[in-house]
Amino acid sequence: MNDLVFVDSTFDKNKSKEYILSIRVSSDGFSFSILDATNTCIALERFKEFKQSSGADSSDSFKELIRNSELLNLSFKKVFVLWVSNQSVLIPNQFFSNEFVFESYQLCHTLTQEDELHWNNIKALDSWNVFAVPIRFKDILVKQFTVVEFFHHSTPFYASAIKEEISDKHPNVYVNLQKEFFHIIIPDRNGKHFINSFAYREDCDLAYYILNVYKQQKLNNERSRLIIDGLVQDECKVIQLLKKYLAKLEVRLLPSKLRIKDEIPTKEYNQFINLLKLSECE
Repeated sequence: MNDLVFVDSTFDKNKSKEYILSIRVSSDGFSFSILDATNTCIALERFKEFKQSSGADSSDSFKELIRNSELLNLSFKKVFVLWVSNQSVLIPNQFFSNEFVFESYQLCHTLTQEDELHWNNIKALDSWNVFAVPIRFKDILVKQFTVVEFFHHSTPFYASAIKEEISDKHPNVYVNLQKEFFHIIIPDRNGKHFINSFAYREDCDLAYYILNVYKQQKLNNERSRLIIDGLVQDECKVIQLLKKYLAKLEVRLLPSKLRIKDEIPTKEYNQFINLLKLSECE
């Protein structure tokens, strides 16, 4: 995957103002995609790791990588930024206000003077997804692109999962797997959704948390399907481990409408699934 840099033959830098740029940024690196007017991906840049580990140096590395990227120095119709972290808070619409946002977030997470809160409306959940973005990263992006819309990386995941058919007796369990943490949602027809995030270190930790959710939510290991996407592939260790306990398990691949090149295996795009679905969250 580290060798994958895709630019379609239809890409025309002179038409960049017709394109949508989506950038996935975390504290340790970034990747990006460019979609044309039909929401077809015409450019996909591999994950680039920041050179330094400290916060300030990471942002300096980010600034340098942007400056040296020909594609990121074009003008775009829209620029979306997908911020990756395991810290966010869902607030129902009826309780949402600017004051309540800050109070609620700080009850669950630490908010420093170096962070800035942002929020996305997830209509299907009747809720707002509230998250913090380091100001140093935000300033770099705004300076580079002027108008930027920020999303938490769990937003397209939750929005997509909640739109699927919901079973009353044996609901599906959706997991978005990231490095060292994962998000999970079990949609409920009556709106009583189970939503949470867990940090993990080893594959056995990840499997334990998922199986414990099945137990706590009284799900049937033979009937409720586990659907995983993100940083995961069919042959990975945690999938093989979970298959020992769960009868129905699916690794969710990128939707066919977002496929880029048939000669590149779909599974190679798993890690970009939230990035490439981001334009659907407008």
